[in-house]
Amino acid sequence: MGMVLYMNKKARLKDIADKLGISVSSVHRAMMKPSLVSDDLKGRIHTVAEELGYEVNLVASSLSSKKILRFVLMCGNNLFFQQVITGARSAERELQIYGVTVDVIYGKNNNYIEQLKQLNELAEDTVYDGIVLAPTHSQLLNPVIAKITEKGIPVVSFVHDIPGSARRFYVGENPKITGETAAFLYDNALPEGSVVAVMGSYVDTHGLNERLRCFKEYLDLTGKLAVTNSFQYFDSVEGAYEMCTQVLANIKPAAIFSNTMLGTIGCARAIQDMKLKGEIFMVGFDVNDEIAGYLNDGTLFASLQHAPFMQGSMAVKALFGLAKGTFKELGDCHYINTNVVFKTNVEEFIIPVL
Repeated sequence: MGMVLYMNKKARLKDIADKLGISVSSVHRAMMKPSLVSDDLKGRIHTVAEELGYEVNLVASSLSSKKILRFVLMCGNNLFFQQVITGARSAERELQIYGVTVDVIYGKNNNYIEQLKQLNELAEDTVYDGIVLAPTHSQLLNPVIAKITEKGIPVVSFVHDIPGSARRFYVGENPKITGETAAFLYDNALPEGSVVAVMGSYVDTHGLNERLRCFKEYLDLTGKLAVTNSFQYFDSVEGAYEMCTQVLANIKPAAIFSNTMLGTIGCARAIQDMKLKGEIFMVGFDVNDEIAGYLNDGTLFASLQHAPFMQGSMAVKALFGLAKGTFKELGDCHYINTNVVFKTNVEEFIIPVL
């Protein structure tokens, strides 16, 4: 019989010991070194702990099993994911007592062909007990994710969800709220009739698509602003910069909206280089040192942030619970709050990366 340690902040090991008429050291030894204690005693401690209503703590059971849990995190290699990985590493340190290790497999940013190949390789022969995935396509990954989960390997998605797939859990933004929050800021800041140039990356992920759709639908319903169709760019700072430069020169909008962190940086650089700071209204996404600078100097009015550090940490912890069979799911996702970051509070959201 494996030993399970129960803890309750209102109770002590002494409560179990007193109930059984044994010493506290005997209870402690049974929890921390179960191999030195008879199955009968472990069983009696387990029963009393349940009677006292203690919550399960997996420390002792994990230590006694000596099982190493190998996870892999799959994502792009850019500024945003550096913050996510910092969060995942923090969770790894917290869970190291349970034998958790987290490897990182990088892919080209939002390259679904490369990620599909990586997932197929894992489906054929994987050494991992779970996968944390930042999906690069809203549909094409579904068959291979189903193949992986059929082998009993849980998949947790983060950053973008993959509705309809076999993923077990999602940690990330609610893109409907994100898009509508951005639209609310534009609607309240701009005079009637202003042109808002909408820019979106060539990336087919559920989150990015929904951000754009909900942003445009909200503003279209108000009828107050002139919202363009999307000007698409390759999801890189350089791609956004080049497209934004052309949009500013030819469309001459009152405002720019881009739906990614890299797009935010590229557009802000274009606004500055074209000497339009203070003339173009823009709300961006996420926060790093460069975006903080654009908030501080007025190039950006605000930025919407979805706690990438927390996403990385929570995704790894959710995967741990699924792999151990102890995860009590409340639905199949956890939405991260949409934080509106201004010049006045930007310092609260800057997370140093490893």
